[in-house]
Amino acid sequence: MPHDRNMSGQRAWPVRYRVTIRPVRGEPREFFVVTWLGPEKAVVMATHRDGRGYGTADGIYDVTVDELGPAPRNEDGTVAVDGDLHDRMEF
Repeated sequence: MPHDRNMSGQRAWPVRYRVTIRPVRGEPREFFVVTWLGPEKAVVMATHRDGRGYGTADGIYDVTVDELGPAPRNEDGTVAVDGDLHDRMEF
């Protein structure tokens, strides 16, 4: 299967994830992400925001993702993304 077809399908309501990036050295870094497109998209968004990739002294050693449940709703019924990472093209 081509790599661009491996992503999870879109869900009925977006989900909030906690992505923990463990560097080679230093403290783990946490990011909260809201997306319709599953944990894979959450990892991509968090690692992109982290900006410290492979080959740097504090680069990524390991990544874990925890599904925190459905994203909250605003009073008007829209998705509440607050300070969480999100793809503006999804909302």
